[in-house]
Amino acid sequence: MNRTGVRTAFTLAAWACIVTIVVLSLVPAEEMVRTGVDGHLEHTAAYAGTGFFVGLAYRVEDRWAVLGVLMSALAGTMEILQHFSPGRHPAFSDFGASSIGAVIGLAAAGLAVRNTLLARRLAR
Repeated sequence: MNRTGVRTAFTLAAWACIVTIVVLSLVPAEEMVRTGVDGHLEHTAAYAGTGFFVGLAYRVEDRWAVLGVLMSALAGTMEILQHFSPGRHPAFSDFGASSIGAVIGLAAAGLAVRNTLLARRLAR
């Protein structure tokens, strides 16, 4: 697969993760399905995975701060909107866990990109 195909795959994965986060954040409480682990860990993992794909799709090394702010804004928006979903309630701690997860995912993407570029340079 060429670079454009890989970038497209990462972009599709990123947006699929974002849509999944939006849907799962707004589903009414009675329809929620939990993994059995701590809710904060669920938030951190979901946003870390999403942050990883967002970082790879949108070249995290060029836009680290912008992507971090946008992902934190998504987390905050989802928490606020939970106020309007039956049986759900916003929590600042969930926002924090989600934002930390986003930063972890973006950092992992940055490391992956940096190591790939470094490996290519060393192979020359």
